[in-house]
Amino acid sequence: MSKLNISKSEKIKIFLNEYYFGYGIFYSILRIVCGPLILLMGLNQYFDESAKFGTNYSGIFIIFGIYYILRPLITILTKNSWFENFDLDYSIEPEKIIIKSDKSKSELDYSELDKILKRKSYFALKTKSKQGIYLPIKSLNQAEVKILDGLKH
Repeated sequence: MSKLNISKSEKIKIFLNEYYFGYGIFYSILRIVCGPLILLMGLNQYFDESAKFGTNYSGIFIIFGIYYILRPLITILTKNSWFENFDLDYSIEPEKIIIKSDKSKSELDYSELDKILKRKSYFALKTKSKQGIYLPIKSLNQAEVKILDGLKH
């Protein structure tokens, strides 16, 4: 079994990468472009003197645009327990992954995985129940990377 320790900063980087780029091109565009676009629309309505009716709703647009831009930061600040450090012992075998912590042990058969995605600095393993396991590549040895590369969809 190998030891895996993912720091808080690594977990935040993985979260931000998955938030912006982990759900496909459509969601990436929405999450990058829509917040500033909604904010600009609200500011445009607020400062447009000919549209008095639109001025009433411009505040909602401005607040929602700011919220949509700051949403990942709000999640990081409010869900601090998601990013806490804990040590795991793991073993990547050709037929399953074994993950062991101080209190529990889990065996995950590869047939239960929906997707295995190789990102720039980590592997994202998505189960059929929409849970995610993220393994930094720098923590894996060559044999483990080769097994996961052979399984990726």
